[in-house]
Amino acid sequence: MAQITLPVRHYRLGTDAGVELVEANLSCQCYEWTVPTGQIALVLVDCWDLHALSSYVERTDNISAEVLAPVAGACRDAGIAVIHAPSPGVAEHYPQWVKYASEEELFETEQVAVWPPEELHRGKGEYGRYGKPAEPMREKWDRQHLHERRVVACLEPRPEDLVIKTGEQLHRLCRHREIAYLIYGGFAANFCVPGRDYGTRAMGARGYNIILVRDGTTAIEAHSTIDEMALTRAAIFDTEMRIGHTTLSAELIAACARADSLGEA
Repeated sequence: MAQITLPVRHYRLGTDAGVELVEANLSCQCYEWTVPTGQIALVLVDCWDLHALSSYVERTDNISAEVLAPVAGACRDAGIAVIHAPSPGVAEHYPQWVKYASEEELFETEQVAVWPPEELHRGKGEYGRYGKPAEPMREKWDRQHLHERRVVACLEPRPEDLVIKTGEQLHRLCRHREIAYLIYGGFAANFCVPGRDYGTRAMGARGYNIILVRDGTTAIEAHSTIDEMALTRAAIFDTEMRIGHTTLSAELIAACARADSLGEA
């Protein structure tokens, strides 16, 4: 089986001997992993073609075309599985999603009472006074466009790709294929990438080794962070500190290009 040797980075929460253990002395550490390609998958999270925030979708379009599409192509060429995780409603546009779906995911089942009630979290119904105020502009956009959302054209799933809509489905797929290393790209770096049930936190908690392509994502920024992309940088540091490791797209593409010769060595 071919292998790739990939440079990865994490953020140390310690220091070398003799160096005072204070935050100002913390730093990144880089090293290499050599892993069989059959044990790796690229997971593309919520790479949508539409979003209500026009400035944000302009960035995601650029990253999808210039970073993630070449990464996906390199992974396919190296024999690394490409898995699209575009959210439940979007996943169902693509026939591949049924391959690792359970009966519960394929067919409607009896609804089990949820606690706390969903209305509490959403601030609806009898809990309306606890919710955030309505956002009419966002709600109007959702009504007009949400049902049209798909994976962005440059990353449309290929016939040989896989599509999942839940973390349990991703886990089932990985268990079947003995995949243990999940390389993540997609959006948003501070919402769905870490927060979905198929995202970095949940899959890291299941025991998978997590690698984020740090130039293959972006956060939804605030008005006070957009100039320096501070929330994007914070999300990358959070991954390196608490969840797993990161790499760069160029490093991953180069590692994939070397995979065949490394496997034959």
